[in-house]
Amino acid sequence: MRSAIKKCSALALALLFVVYLVPAPIASAVDESDNGIVEETYVEDLGNGIVVTSTLTVYPSTARYNSKVAGLESKFTSNGTWIATITLTGNFKYNGITAGVNSASYTKSVASGWSYTNHNLTKTTVASSSGGTVHLTANLKDFPLVVPVDMTVHCSPTGVISRY
Repeated sequence: MRSAIKKCSALALALLFVVYLVPAPIASAVDESDNGIVEETYVEDLGNGIVVTSTLTVYPSTARYNSKVAGLESKFTSNGTWIATITLTGNFKYNGITAGVNSASYTKSVASGWSYTNHNLTKTTVASSSGGTVHLTANLKDFPLVVPVDMTVHCSPTGVISRY
């Protein structure tokens, strides 16, 4: 009887070591550095040779209350040639029940020959139980091409940041 208990205990201990020592697979699109910064990268094909590579970066809170800063950088290419980089940044506050936007901003860099038009930056002005959102729309133009820009960063009431 004791030998069976010892064997079962040894087997259980061995299984625990295997489970905890074998590294779990990590998604290649998510990177969390030692300083708490989390990055997720997405690639979208808009057609006509236009590809958008977007990286959502979430910075850790440095305040005593719950707040996060997140940036969404989108790099636009046309048949492999860079045409623009646009970054949307939101500073969010949340408390577990509601979330809102403290501030929103954007930066842009556009290749020669391309123009940036019809710009509209909006943000949630009141904390809401559905979260806080910053949204940027615009167009990149190089006749006859018109490339739509549509970028959104959202913060849930619990502080989860997403790009929609």
